[in-house]
Amino acid sequence: MDASHAYVHLPFCARRCPYCDFNAHAGRDGDMDAYADALLAEARAQLPGSGLKTLYVGGGTPTYGEANRIAKILTGLREAAGGEIGEFTIEANPGTLDAEKVAVLRDAGVNRVSVGGQSFHDKHLETLGRIHQAVHIGRAVDALRAGGIERVSVDLILAIPGQSLAEQARDLSQLTALAPEHVSAYVLTIEDGTPFDDLVRRGRMPKPDDDRDLTHLHVAVSQLAAAGYERYEISNFARPGEASRHNLAYWRDADWIGLGAGAHSHAGRTRSKNIDDPAAYAHAIAETGTAIEWSEDTSPEVALFDALMMGLRLVEGVDLAALEARLGVDARTLHAESIARHVRAGLLELEGTRLCLTPRGLDLTSYVIRSFLPDA
Repeated sequence: MDASHAYVHLPFCARRCPYCDFNAHAGRDGDMDAYADALLAEARAQLPGSGLKTLYVGGGTPTYGEANRIAKILTGLREAAGGEIGEFTIEANPGTLDAEKVAVLRDAGVNRVSVGGQSFHDKHLETLGRIHQAVHIGRAVDALRAGGIERVSVDLILAIPGQSLAEQARDLSQLTALAPEHVSAYVLTIEDGTPFDDLVRRGRMPKPDDDRDLTHLHVAVSQLAAAGYERYEISNFARPGEASRHNLAYWRDADWIGLGAGAHSHAGRTRSKNIDDPAAYAHAIAETGTAIEWSEDTSPEVALFDALMMGLRLVEGVDLAALEARLGVDARTLHAESIARHVRAGLLELEGTRLCLTPRGLDLTSYVIRSFLPDA
């Protein structure tokens, strides 16, 4: 692939959170060394070897496990990428960071760390099944700063079951006091098949409440704005110049290479996905050099839907003329009726060739996006 962005998946965790529906695995430490070898073999085969604009290491918990294994993976990725990586991000659980691991990250060239704080209340961290305590969040950010990591993002979950608005406000106050460059603040989503989903079905956890969720989100948006964080995507906020360049590539429909178990790749209209299971992935790489589970070429209409689904998450929206030039299909023609209906309802704005959601439309993103489904 001729792509300048790459995502790397490290799927191992100390414990799987009950709300998580990612490809994450606990109790699989015995698979980690073989997985690291397979991942680096895939990276050497797939990365361009001439530098990357962004490389993002996600999970799972990428900072889980031995420091020397993390060093081997990150150094190997950097070498496979040709040494030049503009934005090199890794996700980190606060309970897995210490000075030794921060030094490993810095020495490997990591220049941005996304810390999964989620809450500054221990009772809510316990509800969420997190392995860390609130005190570890500040310690992790301090360790990153002391270790020379220049850009820090902190994740926060909003509208946690049992969480009051006052508790969320204290979470945000404690977060902004740490002065991260970037904040990801997500309303908790109950995903099908997760332990949280089972608790809701059995009446042991409240069902999601859209009004409550929006109230928590709106309060968070206002509080973050007052602290100097600009909302540039539905759930992401940054100080000027500190938006996630890697995630912007997704939202702007760039191509990327996906490495590791369950990773997706995007090349023009071609989509592919790797095998999910870490051991099966490692075996496939060792035996055949590839672990692709499926690959498909999408139609222009499906590619347009994907671009709209991702791009309309951004406050800046999407340039429909640029999409037409790249994909060969014009949303202004294909979806003229839906666009006009949402503009009249105050959910979308169309200025020239740029289409974007209004503030009210951002609250109803899923509803708007569904109207652009092919043959909807």
